[in-house]
Amino acid sequence: MEKVITLGKTHIVYLKEGGEVCNRLGRGARVCPIKRNGEWVKITWRNGKKKGWVHSLLESGNIEEDGRRS
Repeated sequence: MEKVITLGKTHIVYLKEGGEVCNRLGRGARVCPIKRNGEWVKITWRNGKKKGWVHSLLESGNIEEDGRRS
């Protein structure tokens, strides 16, 4: 099982690192980080159906650890 993270604040999701905005995820959205590249983190949500990149996701205060499955 991948680690599930609950967002502590709203994040903008990009198709590529620093590319076009494709979505916004609100506070409380549950995501799974896949890959990290510098300050960018590739995530999935909605059981892996949706994918994208967020900036500075893993800073303290931005996440709330969650042990439940998505």
